[in-house]
Amino acid sequence: MYNDMNARGDKAREGGRDRLRQTPRDQKKLTDREVPLGLSRTPAAIHAWLDGDAPEASVRQGETVRHVEFWNALGAEVAVRREMRTPTELQEAIMAALPATTPRVITPWWNRPMEMSPATLATAAAGLLALGAAIGATINAR
Repeated sequence: MYNDMNARGDKAREGGRDRLRQTPRDQKKLTDREVPLGLSRTPAAIHAWLDGDAPEASVRQGETVRHVEFWNALGAEVAVRREMRTPTELQEAIMAALPATTPRVITPWWNRPMEMSPATLATAAAGLLALGAAIGATINAR
């Protein structure tokens, strides 16, 4: 399958050959990540079939046929994608880009300077005062 990822719209190279974009300009471009939302709410029978509680033959009737075909096609696509392997060059490039040691923070978070705006400080003080008043009221009520 050929996916033209060239955003400029001119010639793109794939496998040593030049190919021209053949999609009309007025056609809406779809990406690989878009999912068609044509299916409605999945019936309970389909959920039972997906959970393994019902055989496929029992749900392959009436309007649930569309759902069964959708889930079977999705399962086939997932199986194909599960078998895909990352090219060795890409995996080596990723591993080479990783640092040799884990980066460390020089000072722990509790020793770093903390900056607050006056409004934040006033809100925190009011909250602590209200919390103290509530605790004092509950102690006096006993």
